[in-house]
Amino acid sequence: MTFSLENELEVVLPKGVSYQVLNLQSRLKESKCIIHHHKADHMHSYKSVHFIVLLHENKPLLALEAYVYLDVPNDQSQILRTVYISKADTSGLQNQKLSVGRIVQCFLGWICSKSITSYFESMDIPLIIDRHANIRKEHSPFISETDRRLHILIERSKGEKNYGMPKITRKAGFYPNEDLFTDISKHTTRLILFTRSEKQYLFPNSSKNQGKHILTDSQLLKWWMKNVEQIMGNNKVFARMGKKRINVLNADKFEVSRYIPSGSKEWKIGDIYTDKSNLHDAAVYHIPLLPDDPKGRFLEHLVVENRIKKVRMKQFWTELSVRQEFRLGITVGLIGIEGESREYSMDNNNDDMLILFKRSEFNKIKELFVDIDYSDPVDYLRIKEGLKERKIILPVVIGQFDFTTLRQKEKSIHVQTLTPHTLTVRNKRRINPVVVNDIGSLVKRKRS
Repeated sequence: MTFSLENELEVVLPKGVSYQVLNLQSRLKESKCIIHHHKADHMHSYKSVHFIVLLHENKPLLALEAYVYLDVPNDQSQILRTVYISKADTSGLQNQKLSVGRIVQCFLGWICSKSITSYFESMDIPLIIDRHANIRKEHSPFISETDRRLHILIERSKGEKNYGMPKITRKAGFYPNEDLFTDISKHTTRLILFTRSEKQYLFPNSSKNQGKHILTDSQLLKWWMKNVEQIMGNNKVFARMGKKRINVLNADKFEVSRYIPSGSKEWKIGDIYTDKSNLHDAAVYHIPLLPDDPKGRFLEHLVVENRIKKVRMKQFWTELSVRQEFRLGITVGLIGIEGESREYSMDNNNDDMLILFKRSEFNKIKELFVDIDYSDPVDYLRIKEGLKERKIILPVVIGQFDFTTLRQKEKSIHVQTLTPHTLTVRNKRRINPVVVNDIGSLVKRKRS
């Protein structure tokens, strides 16, 4: 069974309209763990980045960037996948009505259900180059790199063609065993993000385009909550849900509860990192350090103040809430969910929508989209030329969703038939005349 991004997009895109999709992923690479651990609890961490863009007639319409971290302890008891939504943005260049929320759900559903094994199959393992391995003959110490090369050329001229050839080997490293890959019950997936309204995240100057709709902080948080709820409710993505947390720093519980979707009883106010057992632990051992994240910025601030191992979990959230970026009347939402995702077997070589690159090349392709002026048509149409130079052909997806049918359904739901009422004329109520008591008769007249 597979989770096809192409099939998922077809059913949410406008019927009969052709779109292009850039599904870019950097190869998995060893990285520094996003959570600081005790030496005894050493963790092996790996990172990959996804950058997915929807285009129409070579114009980018919508993009999402997500970081995926895979953490494996020494005892290989589990794999924790953290999907961090870094940025999502629209360009305002669309001509047709688009359901941005449903498209984002497709992107995230595909990422969360992607097989962990497929990440390791595409892993970028560093190479070790030993330039002295095949220099076997005695020689005086090399005084420079030129001296070394000259020695090699002299020996090759004597008939040893492979003399001095560097020896290239793959770096030996930790690699999870096969049993851990196949036992999905040991895989936990976290989806985390923070929400704050900005004019643009990925598409520079796109706020100048009339077609771009910029949400307020409150609207953006509600929008994300609605879409995260839909992803969790999709049986194709999550098999079992664990934690569902939302918080708005500097807001009381009643105000935060307004953002929880109606009818959902599983959401709790708080975060997915804190529980009763770690309230008195140092926050640095539980809070992740993520790019462009307010929690991470505060952790870095604690390092500067030399308090990184002194601030406990409860104190961390209290101090974070009074920082300037949360005191300017801005609603910053923190959303986190945790559960067991359904992992679909995906062969990276046969997935025609997935483009895999090393991080360096990944960044160059991403720059084609994020380093241009989206208010200038001449500028953003250069993307096509940049992709052509790199021989990247984007797959085409033809939409199947009929917005006309949806509008008709919405009309039938909202238009209510008025039941005719018989109006009867009500007789005016008769008002009885007020009887005025003549108290004059009670007054005794003085006899003359």
